[in-house]
Amino acid sequence: EHNPDQFGTAAMRTYNSFLLPKSKGALAVAESPTRARVVANNISFLVREFKADQEEWLRNVDRNRAEAVSKSEENTRVKHPVVIVLDNVRSAHNVGNILRLAEAAQVESVRLCGMTPRPPHPKIMKTAMGAAEYV
Repeated sequence: EHNPDQFGTAAMRTYNSFLLPKSKGALAVAESPTRARVVANNISFLVREFKADQEEWLRNVDRNRAEAVSKSEENTRVKHPVVIVLDNVRSAHNVGNILRLAEAAQVESVRLCGMTPRPPHPKIMKTAMGAAEYV
């Protein structure tokens, strides 16, 4: 079974080093009768460890998203009556950073005037990290 998510993992590197030894010494070790069983057990362990790490990461992401939703529900009623005006700010990265700051500070709105780049500009969306949707 070939899973593209596991490409570059320790299990794949172990498998490849067993199939394609780089030196005569490594070839001699790979040809020993018990080596295939040892490598198979090692790969099995590494795959289980990889899957456990992925599952833990997903649990953490889900938990963080749930916490963010609950925090956003708590904070939706608290908006500061501040309006930020960006007039001729030419850097999309700066606009994205200011949008992130405005979202963190819970300001009422951000007004973009003049030559200021506007969402959904790719650089703004990358720098704002989702804050452009909330402000």
